[in-house]
Amino acid sequence: MFGWRFAVFLLQSVVSGLSVAGGKAMHEIFYPDSVAVIGVSERSDNLAANILRNMLGFGYAGSMYAVGLREGRVHGIPIRPSVGALPSGVDLAVILTPAATVPDVLEDCGRKGIRHAVIESGGFSEFSEAGRELEERVRAVACRWGIRFVGPNCISVINMENGLCLPFVHLDRQAVRRGPVSVLAQSGGVSITYFHLLSEAGLGVNKVVSMGNKGDLDEVDYLAFLLDDPGTEIVCLYLESIEDGRRLIGLAASSPKPIIVHKANTVRSSADIAFSHTAALANDDRIVEAALRQARLSRARSFDDAVALAQGFALPPVRGNNLVIVSRSGGHAVVAADAAEANGFRLVSIPDAFLSSVRSLFRADVIAPTNPLDLGAIFDFDVYARVVEKCLYDLNPDALLLVHTYVAGAEGEVSRRLARRTHELSRELEKPVAFCAFAQQGEIELLKRETDCPVFGKIEAAMRALAASRERYTRSKSLTLAPTYRPRRAGQLPVGRDGALSTDAALALCASYGIPVAEGSVARTVEDALTAAGALGYPVALKVLSPDVSHKSDAGGVALDVGSPEELEVAFPTLVTRLEKRVPNVQVEGVLVQRMLSGGREIILGGMRDPTFGPVVMFGLGGIYAELFDDTAFRLAPLTREDAVEMIAEVRAHAWLQGVRGEGPADVAAIVDALRGLSRMLVECAEVVEVDINPLLVFERGAAAVDARVLMRGIGLHLPLTGN
Repeated sequence: MFGWRFAVFLLQSVVSGLSVAGGKAMHEIFYPDSVAVIGVSERSDNLAANILRNMLGFGYAGSMYAVGLREGRVHGIPIRPSVGALPSGVDLAVILTPAATVPDVLEDCGRKGIRHAVIESGGFSEFSEAGRELEERVRAVACRWGIRFVGPNCISVINMENGLCLPFVHLDRQAVRRGPVSVLAQSGGVSITYFHLLSEAGLGVNKVVSMGNKGDLDEVDYLAFLLDDPGTEIVCLYLESIEDGRRLIGLAASSPKPIIVHKANTVRSSADIAFSHTAALANDDRIVEAALRQARLSRARSFDDAVALAQGFALPPVRGNNLVIVSRSGGHAVVAADAAEANGFRLVSIPDAFLSSVRSLFRADVIAPTNPLDLGAIFDFDVYARVVEKCLYDLNPDALLLVHTYVAGAEGEVSRRLARRTHELSRELEKPVAFCAFAQQGEIELLKRETDCPVFGKIEAAMRALAASRERYTRSKSLTLAPTYRPRRAGQLPVGRDGALSTDAALALCASYGIPVAEGSVARTVEDALTAAGALGYPVALKVLSPDVSHKSDAGGVALDVGSPEELEVAFPTLVTRLEKRVPNVQVEGVLVQRMLSGGREIILGGMRDPTFGPVVMFGLGGIYAELFDDTAFRLAPLTREDAVEMIAEVRAHAWLQGVRGEGPADVAAIVDALRGLSRMLVECAEVVEVDINPLLVFERGAAAVDARVLMRGIGLHLPLTGN
């Protein structure tokens, strides 16, 4: 469950970012009473004329106006020679003119009192530096007149409820259907692809937005509108970049509607050498994946995957793991059983009494007492529907998968009747029934056209969709708000030349947030070190402290397992001398004398500030293996206890923490507490940029950080007096 810290941090951003003006702008853009298309001519290849053609074809009933350089008529609509020639009170301007003319056109719209626009023209920031400057001019004009706009560089907006269809490509109304899914896409081409795919899948579309360059309105503005839109039941969100991820995730996490995110452009954005393991192991897509998982959003890996997820969410919700499979084909039943196990479903056992009642529906004793139920020897498809009905009533599963194989012709009509009946049962009983059909392609297309139900073409897609529904409806929780922390402050920590804290200061910062650390103290001389080691007990570790050295081990600034005073008297000066040789003119501020701990399991805790998602926490395998095995999990801070537990369970090394080959289990609760302490540090201390606690040694009881690196911004950091 999202905890109050996450709720406060995210929802405050949402509230500050969403305005009443933005919501009103959305309504005027989707529900205008009048539309002026600017850039129209009588030429056969004129793209702006296609916009008028689309609106006529989709049945837009509002007033339509055309504006161009020359008077004439297009699709029966007169072309006016200027924006000034339009009547007063036009709600929406659609601009498709050369990029260089757009600022002046928008200026004319402002003078005419038009306060909403869709700028479909390209040639702005996506094209060149000059285009970027031109886009800034567009923003300035819009700001001066109070104009809210979509784009530029977009295919535009569609609203199937009122026939508003503004893309400049010609669309066939007969090829698409109205439905519950709204599409929000950063790509115009992708928005049209989803428009057709969702229609072909038997779902249909309610609204479509191609955002383009997001010069004014962005994905958060559109998403906020769609989440309040009565006609939108499911949102499919296609993104190539995310500018304000924390704000977007905060809004999406509060959504009562399913949101499917198709995030493309997943390569790492920067190859710069990172200060910490955390930054080296993170990339844009890992953090996106973590944020989506944390907000309980469904991520699609492809167009087909997104459509299948939407089909699943169009069914009643899956509220548990109990599944019944009914199949006409034994082979398909085996495939379905494999897919069910892979997606974490449990096949409901079939009682003898149930089989007896099912056998009463037909004469032959041909059904084996198994789940999946193989109905291959039965050729009356009306019986299939009655079997499905009895399964839903008597077995009460959380979901049912019906795999139906048939051939066109004689079996076509009765199969369509079967699809309609099972869909009716699903609705009546509020139980999800996934109908997966295998037939000739033309027959499948006919099935989708003539039935008002989602039709899956692959067993794996159907099972994935049911699993996504289960994840959403069994794991989603309401947000709980509570006051934020108010840490008291005292003292300052010094920052080195590279912006990093010294090891002792980094560990002190960790300790102040309740993260356990190995005992130690700073020694300036051999005598100080002998005193410290005597108090700690041998063996000890020695670590040179220098503002010139970030990676102590690489520079030879660490000595481990110093077992006696005699060894320490040799190791101390040797350590300093070796460092001075390897790092010319190095400034040594002292040596950290630390209790030598052994026997624990080495893990890494990390934190960083992502430019899009803000503070992020990492957990993984530690020590020298951190980057070698790359076994990590990420979450946005602040973490709830559930978030921390999920992070630990997510990595492959989780089994190692449970105990192997005679070892007892590690203290996972101590790791959870340390993760949450690190999370608090990142949320409360804006000066902290990156953190590595590596390794954190975890024992059967307790844990201790033996090394930490903290990168700062600014010249110092105040420590809170209290940890929790």
